[in-house]
Formats: sequence, C-alpha cells, structure tokens
Amino acid sequence: MQLVSCLKLGLLALLALVFSLTGCASQPVQQAKAPSSVYLTIQDDAGRQVVLPKKPERIVPLAVSYVDLLYAVGGKAVGKPSARIGNLPPEAQALPEVGHLANINAEQVVALQPDLVIGYQGLHEKLIPILESSNIPFIIVRMKTYEDVMAKTKLFGDIAGTPEAAHIVAANIDGRIKAVTDMLPSVSKQVVILHATASSVSVHLESSIAGNAASMLSLQNIAAGSTAKADDPDATPYSMEKLVEGNPDVILITFMGAMPEIRKRLQADMQSNPAWNGLKAVQNKQVFFLPMELFLLNPGIHFDEAVAYLSRVVYPEIYGEVQ
Repeated sequence: MQLVSCLKLGLLALLALVFSLTGCASQPVQQAKAPSSVYLTIQDDAGRQVVLPKKPERIVPLAVSYVDLLYAVGGKAVGKPSARIGNLPPEAQALPEVGHLANINAEQVVALQPDLVIGYQGLHEKLIPILESSNIPFIIVRMKTYEDVMAKTKLFGDIAGTPEAAHIVAANIDGRIKAVTDMLPSVSKQVVILHATASSVSVHLESSIAGNAASMLSLQNIAAGSTAKADDPDATPYSMEKLVEGNPDVILITFMGAMPEIRKRLQADMQSNPAWNGLKAVQNKQVFFLPMELFLLNPGIHFDEAVAYLSRVVYPEIYGEVQ
C-alpha cells in the first residue's frame, strides 16, 4: 500500500509538472515595445495615411482659415497663401506667400522646406504627386461644416502638440454658438440659399457652409433632399419652378466674384421674371447677400460669427439688426 501511495503521489507530481509547463507555453510572450519614432499618423480627408516622423516645425497651410486655426491652437507657420478674404493672425502677416488659394505655387511651397503642408480638399489634390516626390508630408483637409471645424481644431492641436489649447478653442466656439441657438424661436422659417457667380446660379444644400449654419439655426432649407450636382456635392441645380413651389420666407445669396457682376446676373436671370417678383421673400424684402469672408469659404474658428450673422439676418427682432 505504501508503494502504491508513493506511485500515486509521483504520478500526480508528474501530471502537475506537465500541466504547469503546458500552461506556461500557452501564455503569449510579453515583449517590450520598441520606442516609437513616429510623432503622429494622420488619415486625411483624401483617404491617405500620412506619417509625421517628428513634430512639424515648418508648417505651410494653404488656406487662410488653416493659418488662423493653427495659430489659434498655439502653432506656427513658415508660409501662407495670399489673402483676399479671411482672417490672418497678426503674427502671420509677414510670412512668405505661396500663391492664392486656387493657384498655389508649388515651387514656392517646396522652397520653404516644409515638414508639413496642409491643403484644402477640392483644390489642392493636384499637389499630392509634386510634394510626395519631394518627400514632403502633405495632408488634404476638408473644412465645410461646423463638425469639420471641431474635428480640425483637434487635429491641428495634435499637430502642434497643444491638445489642451485646442480643446479650449473648440469649447469657446461651441459656447458662443450655444448662446445663439438657446434664443431660437419655437417656430422656424423656410429659406433657400442661392449661390451666384457671374456665369451661373445654383442652390446650396445643407452640407454647404451657409446650409450648415442654417441647419444649426433650425431653418428649413427648401432644397433639403434634392439631388446634388455631379461636380458639386454641396449644390443642386437652380430651378425657378422649384423656387416658386417652395416659396421661402427668406432668400439667402452667397456669391463668388465682383458684386456688380453678380447683381447684373441676378437681374438678368431672376429679377426680371414675374415669378421671382411674386415670391413671398421678394415681396417682403427678405433677400440678403451673405458676406464672402464668412460664407464663401469656411471661416474656421470664426464659424460662430457666421451663425450669429445669419441669426441677425433671419431673426432681427430677437438678435438685432446686422451691423
């Protein structure tokens, strides 16, 4: 019996040893992670993954609103676009220029030896192969809606290494917009947003800058749900018949170009049309041109100013007249 007991104990000890070894073998080996040499990896709005090996020190934003946003979160630039409209911070006024937003000079950009270039979606994709061939990190950034502004404020804070400052900037913008939307009346108005150039007129949808600001004010865009143009996802073709059918309370007009030419175009296309003159908004003198600096291109950190401006246009009895 003593021998049997010893054999049993020996067998149990052997089994315990086997299970112990098996258990150890099934556990993944914990490896120490090698120190990362990558500062930031960005998935840009063109669907590209761009790796920044170190914190960028020589940034060239290709839109005025991007320069403004970068400085607002505590970053700096070494170049800027020529400014026709928009807000440039005082510290950026003397920076070298690299051309106008729609006509960037790639050679001037490369000559600044940037370690990051920030382009505007829809305008600067053609620069991708040029900058990539020069090994210059280049991100394409969308800036149309308020949600874009919030997301890019965080992104620019990450780029500049100042996430706390970016959070404060975003919170301040959000607070100013909430102060406006908290005063909205219970009954909203119907609007149409026309976009006029010297050669054409289209109708802007909710995804446009003015359309997004209008939706934040709970305004009803009569073009909501319309099919977008093939060459412009933020607009739908203009139709007098649909305008008459919708008969909005307010007509808002964004424009690109010289005001005299735009007015001439509208005079030829609409104001001479009896159907236009029969619209409720026209009869009540509720037709307004919106300023280019707030509604042609996204105003970035000044988006709250666009919302406030639109609130005064549509509801002057609540927010006061436009100054």
